[in-house]
Amino acid sequence: MTPEIKILIAVDGSKGSMDAVQYAGRFHDPQKTRITLIHILTELPEALEDLKTLASETPAAETNRWQAQMKAGIEKHLSDAARVLQDAGYKKNAIAFKIQQRGKGVAKDIIDESQKGYDVLCIGRRGLNDPHDILVGATAYRVLSEVRHLPVVVVGDQPDSNHVLIGFDGSDNAFKGVDCACLLMPRPGRRVVLCHAFQALFAEDPDTPSSGQDKALIDKGRHRVKDLMEEAKKRLTDAGFEPGLVASEMVESLVSRAVSIARTAESSGCGTIIIGRRGLSLVKDFMMGRVTMKLLHRAHKMAVWIV
Repeated sequence: MTPEIKILIAVDGSKGSMDAVQYAGRFHDPQKTRITLIHILTELPEALEDLKTLASETPAAETNRWQAQMKAGIEKHLSDAARVLQDAGYKKNAIAFKIQQRGKGVAKDIIDESQKGYDVLCIGRRGLNDPHDILVGATAYRVLSEVRHLPVVVVGDQPDSNHVLIGFDGSDNAFKGVDCACLLMPRPGRRVVLCHAFQALFAEDPDTPSSGQDKALIDKGRHRVKDLMEEAKKRLTDAGFEPGLVASEMVESLVSRAVSIARTAESSGCGTIIIGRRGLSLVKDFMMGRVTMKLLHRAHKMAVWIV
């Protein structure tokens, strides 16, 4: 019997969180998935906090009115989210709700919950309080900064939920992305593309010995990646992906590998991108590699899985 996939989705009533719900509902098999919708209750608005500070007694009427409105709003958001999932084929007993008072902070509380046996944490790019002109909101960024024990999915504006691209450089983290796809993503008709974006070699004089040596090293590295891609393709087909729907691409990046990966995903019809936190060029002082961070911002309309 195939193990159930357990997904945690942060819901705050924003468009971003509903995009996350819609994406998860379409992307995963309802017969093999259980989804928990979590909402963290925030404290009183600043205006009421000011009243509490200035008044000798707590303005109970204002507080109670706001809390009642908040509760009604939360219940509607969760009800709407559950309806989306049920329309996608999920049964009522496959959907759970978790509402809790903010403790350590919204992001911290979501992170704490994510450590309770889930396989995936799914979050929208922006929450209710995030400006519309930013690509990654404060809560999503904090979650990405600290969660390393399971994949985090940052969902853009209603991405296509069918096909998948894996950013692949042959590193251990790239294979983590492959293994993530093997465990969580096989579905009939789903195409998966392994994409290796390599940096173009620039030299003032291509006939100089140094540039020739560089080219030889790069060619050797590309052949090595091709061999590793074959190993990755075998893992994917062994896990249930149809052999004819598993492809690989080597693309030359003239400016940015992140841009090349995003463009390849777009041209391949892949609304989901899987990328490792760090690739071959490890920079341990940063939470994620440069390519991963750039891709997260470039592919802002897609669902980016950071593994």
